[in-house]
Amino acid sequence: MKLLFSHANGYPPDSYRVLLTSLSENLSVPVGKHNHRPLVSGEPAPTFLTWQTYASDLIERIEGDEQGPAWLIGHSMGAASAVLAAARRPDLFSGIVALDPVLVPTRIWFWARVFSLFNPDAVAIVKRALARPHVFESCEAAFKFYRGKRVFAEVSDTVLMDYVSAGHIAQPDGSVTLRHTGAWEACIYRSVPRMTGSLKAVACPALIVAGESSDVLNAERLSWVKAINPAVEIQSLRGGHLLPLEAPEACAKAAAEFIRRH
Repeated sequence: MKLLFSHANGYPPDSYRVLLTSLSENLSVPVGKHNHRPLVSGEPAPTFLTWQTYASDLIERIEGDEQGPAWLIGHSMGAASAVLAAARRPDLFSGIVALDPVLVPTRIWFWARVFSLFNPDAVAIVKRALARPHVFESCEAAFKFYRGKRVFAEVSDTVLMDYVSAGHIAQPDGSVTLRHTGAWEACIYRSVPRMTGSLKAVACPALIVAGESSDVLNAERLSWVKAINPAVEIQSLRGGHLLPLEAPEACAKAAAEFIRRH
């Protein structure tokens, strides 16, 4: 059995160390980690880039491993990219565990895209990405900065330090710089795809683990998912959109149980 993890926008794979360690221990199988394009490309971020590009990268990664189809565990954008990839290449996927994935209905996607095309930097989440600090005096300074942010309020110190270590590059003078730039983060936010067709096409076993207080995947959107593809299983856990960082062991347990069952 092959396991591959697909990370969220702005969160390099090692940010999820606790989740991936727990998942590997639960299933007695190592978990491969896929780095999305913003972490490996030397090119500047474009204004828009279709998420099908990330899906193509996942397809190429799984094909290149030459170990048969994979169980794909993904978070947020990483989970949505897996859905796009599985719809195109079902032969490469044993199943998907999507941790609070970004799934946008067509109506909402259409108006968001129109707005972004006319004013790509106007949306609040894009503004925040572009304005985020890229340099800190030290890892400790970065940790202190993030510790004060509401988005990380339910993330443990251990997991937060994993994010700081994974998400920043140490410099010779002791400072650290952001790995996943705000420009790439903004590009991903601007380029959120329509998901209806891909969701409908997914035929492999699929589980969505949603955060009960997620601002990305609410009850209305989960009902829409079930209407699109009734075969998709849905489970909710206490937490928000950063569920796999807030409750990594619980997410690992849910994923492992689903994978064992299939």
